[in-house]
Amino acid sequence: MTTDKHRCTMPNRDDENAHKTDAEGSPNDARYPITPLSALERLWWSIEHRSDDWPDLKQLATTAGLSLFGLNRIFRKNTGLAPLAYARAKRLNGAAILLCRTHKTILDIALTSGYQSQQAFTRAFSREYGLSPAQFRAKFRQDIYHAPPIPDLVRAVQVMTLPTQHLLGRRYLGNYTDVPAHWLDFSWRLRMADIDPSGLTFMGILHDDPYLTPPGHIRYDCAFLTVGHRSITPHFPTCVPITLTGGRYAALDQHGPYIERIAQTIATLVIQWLPATSHQLALVPAFERFHHAPWTIPADAWALTAHVGLI
Repeated sequence: MTTDKHRCTMPNRDDENAHKTDAEGSPNDARYPITPLSALERLWWSIEHRSDDWPDLKQLATTAGLSLFGLNRIFRKNTGLAPLAYARAKRLNGAAILLCRTHKTILDIALTSGYQSQQAFTRAFSREYGLSPAQFRAKFRQDIYHAPPIPDLVRAVQVMTLPTQHLLGRRYLGNYTDVPAHWLDFSWRLRMADIDPSGLTFMGILHDDPYLTPPGHIRYDCAFLTVGHRSITPHFPTCVPITLTGGRYAALDQHGPYIERIAQTIATLVIQWLPATSHQLALVPAFERFHHAPWTIPADAWALTAHVGLI
C-alpha cells in the first residue's frame, strides 16, 4: 500500500489540441492479480478518464473483489477524499483552470465539465471555492495583474516544436513541494525493478495548476524516456507507458533549488510570459526535462528545462 506522501495512480489522458498523455493499456488487464492497490488504481483510472459521467463504484468494487465500504476506505486513505468527492473536486479544478487560463464562456465551461446547466455548475463551483465562477475569474486575473515581474526568466523563454515522446512513468499525488520526495521514491522503485537509471532521460509531468489546485491534490508523473535500442522489462509493474504527443512548447532552462526557485518556473511561463505574447496556452500537461537524474544531485543544484504547451 502506498503512503500518504507517495500516492500513485494511472496516467491521465488529455486529447485536446493534439497534445496528450495516454496510458497504453487498461487497468482491467488481467496480467496482474487483483490487490487492494490495483483496486485503487482501477477506481482512480475510472475517475481520471470519465469526464462526462460518474464512476460506478458498485461495479468497481465487485470487479476488485472488495466491498463498497472497503473500496471507499482504500481510496480515502490514499487521497483524503471519498471517490465521488475526489471526482467532483477534479472536475471543478479543471473548470477553474479553464476559467483562469482561457476565454471560454462560463456556459461552455459548465458543459465541458459535465454539468447540464450553468446554474448547476455555479452552485457546485461556489460550494467548492467560495466564489462564483465569474468572481473567481475576476479575482484570479486581478491577482495575476499585480504579480511582480521576473524579467531574467521572461527574456530566456524559447518557443520550439517537439516530436512525440514515449515514456514509462508512475503517478504521484501531493503538493508541488513533494516533488523531490516523489523522485526519491521513484528511484527506489526503479532499483527494486532492476531498472538501471544510467543513460536515461528523466521527465516530470504536471497535470494541475499549483495556483488553482487544492493542497495535496497535484498530480505529478515521474517518468523516463524510452530508447529504441534499449529494452526495459521490469520484474513487476513499476511503471506504465505514457505518450507525450508532439507540438509547440514554450521552454525555459532553470538551475537551483527546486522548491525555492524551479517550482516557480512554469508559473512564470504561464502568468508572466504568455500574456505578453500572441501565444495561447494549450490545455495539456506541462513537463520538466531534467538534465540529471533528480535524486543524484544536491538539493540546491537541480537543473531542468520546463515546457508548457502552446496553441
